[in-house]
Amino acid sequence: MRVGRNISLFQIETHAALWLLSGAVLCLIMADISYVDLESVQELLRSKEIRYAIRLTLLTSLLTTVLAVLVAVPSAYALSRFPFKGVMFLDILVDLLMVVPVLVIGVSLLVFFRVGSDLAASRFGLPQFLGNRVAEAGNFFIYQRPGIVLVQFFCSVPFAVRTIKAAFDQIDPRTERIAMTLGCTPAQAFFRATLPQAKPGIFAGAILAWARAFGLFGPVSIVAGAVRGKTEVLSTSIYLEISIGRLEVALAISLLMMAMAFAALLILRLGVKSTVFGMRDRA
Repeated sequence: MRVGRNISLFQIETHAALWLLSGAVLCLIMADISYVDLESVQELLRSKEIRYAIRLTLLTSLLTTVLAVLVAVPSAYALSRFPFKGVMFLDILVDLLMVVPVLVIGVSLLVFFRVGSDLAASRFGLPQFLGNRVAEAGNFFIYQRPGIVLVQFFCSVPFAVRTIKAAFDQIDPRTERIAMTLGCTPAQAFFRATLPQAKPGIFAGAILAWARAFGLFGPVSIVAGAVRGKTEVLSTSIYLEISIGRLEVALAISLLMMAMAFAALLILRLGVKSTVFGMRDRA
């Protein structure tokens, strides 16, 4: 059924669903804005602890993004181009990090370092050696700033892998074979033929990994704690402000995080005409 020259009823229904969803999100944002007063914003800007949390959040999330992309690119390429017996098991393990609650990842990291400390007490040489190394790593990560990066990495890397793999899957492997017939090694074919075509998808994976790391709360508080001036990031700042009854300041921090995330997604859409899943924008 058509209601106009170029507009069908089906188009109106689909657009209505989109506008309803977008409107619901906008209503939530406007509700937050209406609850925040100027005094809360000024307190947010004056607070040394919040400024430290902003710097630490940006530093850890950017470092996590770099590490996630460095691991995700070769992992995604292997999943896309080199299928082998048992690859489904590895594929599921990658997805497992994305499916399980993030609190499970935080608890699992704590247990891992605890098991290492237990192995350090073993009377056997190899378990004792491995246990000592894990225990030393635990002292480096647990309730320390590097622990924030560790948790963010495990929670964000599967999203980067999935997005970048989708980009590799869309590239015709014949371009690599042609490059190799012209004298390139497999590595040279990857860097010269495939990687340039996958850049939008890699950038999208990096943005998605950053967004995941940027807003992470539960496992960060479990592994790194929420110590003000030491391991406090913006997500834990919201929790700390709510715990002492300062809801307006917590909402001001929330709006700041929304604005930063919106800016990152806008850069992605305008810079490479891509969504966070690496698909080209047809608009």
